[in-house]
Amino acid sequence: MKRLKWLASIVLPLVALMWFVPITTHAESTNPTPTKEYVVDDYANILTDKTKQLVINKEKEYQKTKTQPQIVMMTVKSTGNQDIDGYSDSLLDNARWKFGKKGLDNGVLILFAQNGGKNNVRISTGYGVEDILPDATTNQILQANKSLLKSNNNDEINQGLQNTFNQVALILDKRYANKSLNEAKAEVSQNHNNNLAGILLVIVILVIIGTAIWVIKSNDDDDDNHRNGGGSGGRHDAGDAFLLGALLGGLGNSRGDSFGGGSSGGFSSSGGGGNFGGGGSSI
Repeated sequence: MKRLKWLASIVLPLVALMWFVPITTHAESTNPTPTKEYVVDDYANILTDKTKQLVINKEKEYQKTKTQPQIVMMTVKSTGNQDIDGYSDSLLDNARWKFGKKGLDNGVLILFAQNGGKNNVRISTGYGVEDILPDATTNQILQANKSLLKSNNNDEINQGLQNTFNQVALILDKRYANKSLNEAKAEVSQNHNNNLAGILLVIVILVIIGTAIWVIKSNDDDDDNHRNGGGSGGRHDAGDAFLLGALLGGLGNSRGDSFGGGSSGGFSSSGGGGNFGGGGSSI
């Protein structure tokens, strides 16, 4: 009996540990919580001290400014059953993750997911930086470092993440260096107004084009009916449908460019923060 109790005292804790560890690892991948550093969240345990310190030092620098932009670097082992874009959106919808400064929406997330060796990476941007970090720019940054980020060598991965971080930080520095809070807010407001004006212009153009198509179609239908009783109406309908589809696709692309593209989400800074517009790119 004593031997059984002794064996149970050893085996039961081991079983409990084996049960608990996979759950914890899965939770870190699918629903991570901020680390004490906040801006460095290395759940995949791949970041070197140099990479971590790079991010932390920049955060200390940003916190001394009036505008307090913020770049968060996170690694996870897996994005679960989501692609990295969907995972990022779900993550940034969570209230525990708040990047950037309220009213400026100037946070950026650099997310690295191992995903069984695929090494997926995404740069997600807040509303306030989408004009200086549009999808085309974030994609260019990722493509420039793709060979490093996709490497099987951990040192090369860290080099790729450092390069990516530095290139994003350089752009943010140009926007927010030596600017007062009011100056930065005015610039963000102006950029939002410009985006809205661009969208309205696209809508007006599409209305004009749509009206022109309708007029041409009406005239063609009248001519066809006079000539052969309307036998070619189906051909015109198909052509019009194709053209309208292309135009609507153009509207979608224009809206994506204006707002940074991608799917929507939400994030703000640890101090209350701003909104996430869904902009960004991934590899």
